[in-house]
Amino acid sequence: MSPERAGQMVIFHALVKAGSFTAAGKQLEVSTSHISKQISALETSLNIKLVQRTTRSFTLTEAGERYLDCCAQVVNAMRDGNAVIDDARDEISGVLRLGISQSFGTMHLTPAIEQLQRHYPRLKVELSLFDHKADMLEDGLDLWITNYEHIPEGYVAQRLADTRFVVAAAPEYLMHHPAPSHPDDLATHNCLTYQSRQRNYHAWSFKQADQQLLVNVDGNYRVDLAEAVRDAAIAGWGVAYLATYLLKDEFKEKKLIQLLPDWQANQTMPFYAVYPSRAHLPHKIAAVISFFKQYIGDTPYWDKALSRHIKL
Repeated sequence: MSPERAGQMVIFHALVKAGSFTAAGKQLEVSTSHISKQISALETSLNIKLVQRTTRSFTLTEAGERYLDCCAQVVNAMRDGNAVIDDARDEISGVLRLGISQSFGTMHLTPAIEQLQRHYPRLKVELSLFDHKADMLEDGLDLWITNYEHIPEGYVAQRLADTRFVVAAAPEYLMHHPAPSHPDDLATHNCLTYQSRQRNYHAWSFKQADQQLLVNVDGNYRVDLAEAVRDAAIAGWGVAYLATYLLKDEFKEKKLIQLLPDWQANQTMPFYAVYPSRAHLPHKIAAVISFFKQYIGDTPYWDKALSRHIKL
């Protein structure tokens, strides 16, 4: 493959990821006309149409969609090559394209990135926050922090943290509804639930000694953002089964009251650091994973803080 062809493949990949000729030009720090000329040259040399252009946008042809996978492989091979060189210099540097689950990232890992960059001043972080299942090759990610347990083949997942859960409601709600004394009592309560296209939590799991229960709950509010479930509980709308990473001072300030403290809410939700399987793991990825593990702690710092006010 000639250097010219490789460069054109990188430009085509950047065009598709950026979504427009102008955005691709800004990303690659070249003119829009240069992007356009290189795509045309690539199509001429391949003797096939890759994109259908309109005045303001473009769509991929079937050939373009198939060729994109090849271009993504070239881009990732170049990144791997750059990583090898960075490692040979024995420094943590270059660009790290990091994707993080939105709620977890916003509350915990995004605030840590400034500290990460103080540790590694030559490291540049490009961050994406989202809740969909990532295609790391297609999305151009080096590292993905997620709580999806079904990791695609060809990827490695290192466990970062285990999230615990707690059942809670606001004092305002409990003024009008007697607190449940057994998980089965939740059938008479308005339960606030998380539901997205890929997940739903309508069955709440509990454990007490050797006894385990799975309780199907129902209510008048379902939402696809974890923080919104928490906020609805604080507002007094009903009972919620909350991941502890979502919580800070709500119990300390009596905005929420723990329910069923003698029953462990034992839903499991681990967070993983996911990266493509490869013979050579770049130092920067290993260093960032290690940093996040230390930052969170063996027992997550948010659970240590919560355990002063509730039973975990």
